[in-house]
Amino acid sequence: MPRPRSSTSNLVRLLNRSSGPIYALNEKRKVIFCNEACATWLKLDVDDIVGKVLEYHSRELDESILEILSGLCPPPEVFSGIESQSIVVAKYPDAIWSRRKARFLPLEEDGGFVGIIAYVDGKDLPSGTTSLEGPTSESQQLHDLIIEHRKSLARRFPMTTLAGKSDSIKHIRQKVSLALKQPTNVVITGPIGIGKQHLARTIHYNHTPSFSGALTPIACEIITDEMLTSIITDFIQECSRTQSFDSSTLLLLNIDKLQTPEARILNTLLLEAPQPILTISTSSIGLSELVESKNFPEALAARLSTLPIHIPSLADRPEDIPALAQLILESKNIGRDEQVSGFTPEAMDILIDHPWHGNCSELEEIIEASVVNCTNYEVTAADLPDAIRLARDADRHQRIPTVTPQLDQTLEDVEYLLISETLSATDGNKAEAARRLGISRARLIRRWQALQNRNLENNGQA
Repeated sequence: MPRPRSSTSNLVRLLNRSSGPIYALNEKRKVIFCNEACATWLKLDVDDIVGKVLEYHSRELDESILEILSGLCPPPEVFSGIESQSIVVAKYPDAIWSRRKARFLPLEEDGGFVGIIAYVDGKDLPSGTTSLEGPTSESQQLHDLIIEHRKSLARRFPMTTLAGKSDSIKHIRQKVSLALKQPTNVVITGPIGIGKQHLARTIHYNHTPSFSGALTPIACEIITDEMLTSIITDFIQECSRTQSFDSSTLLLLNIDKLQTPEARILNTLLLEAPQPILTISTSSIGLSELVESKNFPEALAARLSTLPIHIPSLADRPEDIPALAQLILESKNIGRDEQVSGFTPEAMDILIDHPWHGNCSELEEIIEASVVNCTNYEVTAADLPDAIRLARDADRHQRIPTVTPQLDQTLEDVEYLLISETLSATDGNKAEAARRLGISRARLIRRWQALQNRNLENNGQA
């Protein structure tokens, strides 16, 4: 039975009296209500907000209003009726973002899900806050961490290459920040599929004011001397005409594939340019190695390598895979009716353990297939493609190591040894170790922590 109009009007007036932002979504993620405090917080009119459909991701959008609203979507599990809290973001065009805690209350009618009410705190979170106290999933924590990184880094291109928490990726982000503050010649090295060209474009489009400068790519493995001369001559003429030497960039793709005659021509053209030309080069090996291994001009290598950035393979930094996987997964939510929140612990363990010979390119292919297979709000191990699951299943046939305890060992000593050997046999994969031991992953983690603490105490007493 429809609610009387007077009751509805009274409710709207009551919600508009709230000093805290409140908004409501229907089951299709469309905004059906926004109070005045919410519109004020977002610096938009209510009419600009109501009717928009929200999606769960951390990518930048071209449409300004949707970009501002893109940080408001609840985690997808809320649409399954699970109450939750998360960090929401008002992404203002001036890059001064407002990040606040929000609580999401699912609404039901006759036992079915009909929508969500979102209650947003009236004050911003302290700068640098990447997680909330209380119950939040690992996927939500990764989502919040990615948004915090994006706030300080990439704008025009997604920050896939820069996501993660390893020391090496932190060092890379520091170098990228240097390149953005003071444009200089950058060389990006790393294995195939790691995202060198992506990072090069990220650097160019973020240090160029209003993106006015041209980015001119050159495929060094196929370029001829005539083509090279023509492209760079045209580039210099255009920069002279538009006075854009300080904001235009030559993107030298796979500089390690450039033949010696073309390398000498490139060195001469750069040397004779009327003003210094900004370059970003990509290579599978360092340019100093290139000079030693083949007849590559040392002066050219020095000119191109003012700021070297090396991206290690994924196999060398498995701790970055959760953030990378989360970022790629969220990008697949754009334009899809079904939204996915993240990965189950077992699925994430499988991703972390995979060797990733194809690096980020392979990771994106695997996640794209997993999202298509996913029928819930989380990607499970069963949703992963056959290729990655079969590689994992082959390892499951390994026997649990035989443990032969000495007579003076206690039961806890045996338990510690058994868990330790099983974790070693599974390369530290807790989900697989728990499966082999016949216990839950949570119980394995609790027992392993307790046994490690006991050993530390015993060592301290000794």
